[in-house]
Amino acid sequence: MVVGGLVWSATASGQTESGYVPARKGIEFGVNFGVYQANHKAATAFYSGTGFYDIGDNSARLYEIEERMQLNPQTWNTILDAIGIEAGQYRYIEYPYEMRYQVAPMFGLQTMLFFNPESAFVLHVDAVSGLKSQGGFNVVSTDVDFGQGAENRRTYGIFSSEDRLILSLGYRTAAYIFDDLSWVIEIGGSMLNTSLQENYVRVAERNYDLMIGVQGNNAINGPTSSLTATGYGAYAVLGVEAMFEEGGNLILSARVSRDNVRLGIDEEKSYSENLWQAGLYLTWVIPPQIGDFVRAKF
Repeated sequence: MVVGGLVWSATASGQTESGYVPARKGIEFGVNFGVYQANHKAATAFYSGTGFYDIGDNSARLYEIEERMQLNPQTWNTILDAIGIEAGQYRYIEYPYEMRYQVAPMFGLQTMLFFNPESAFVLHVDAVSGLKSQGGFNVVSTDVDFGQGAENRRTYGIFSSEDRLILSLGYRTAAYIFDDLSWVIEIGGSMLNTSLQENYVRVAERNYDLMIGVQGNNAINGPTSSLTATGYGAYAVLGVEAMFEEGGNLILSARVSRDNVRLGIDEEKSYSENLWQAGLYLTWVIPPQIGDFVRAKF
């Protein structure tokens, strides 16, 4: 098939019935399925309930836990009643725990432009949806009224969720082990988009959002901005590719990246730090003619 006056040859797998031939050239497409592990340091700094950073929204901000729970007397009294302490017994909020990201599913697409069987440019677009972190905090009180007696600590949970979109452009090279099996090495640059979704504490089976705004009559509203910030970095991939006569190739890859993780859209007051991330994924390289499982020209 001729596109824009050019003929793209997709004898892309470089295979015939007799095995590998040195003819892999043109464009190939793949689908990524995998898991993603974010660096815990970002979650601890931003989501732990200290309210230090600015999310950059016009109508909402990131509250510190104590300030959020004491927004109005009714909310504060409800919380104290639920956890079983009186106002005179309350001392302070303690933040002793690290926030930890959970492993999240990753899904994406990649496009490979081959110059020969060993060399190609690769473009990845990967999405990590519902990347969650969790930790804890203590409500410190005394055992008797008016601040006298031994301290008592009650531990409650704090949670967050965000979405990430990763764009990567790199150079790929291969070292063949057999005709139908090769090592894959890939290096390049990356762009990380992070979108804040929620940050809340859970006390006595009730959730209290920390990313909120307060209007007249203590009406609470959420952010109105997308809360998406972009950082740049670099990545490297080591994988193994197995080539098949039918059904496309499979690539098992391990990825590490050093990304500028940005949480919050305010340039000066948002969180920004260069951190290591990791991923593990399986790529299905799609045959140009899926129905016949035959490499074609397009």
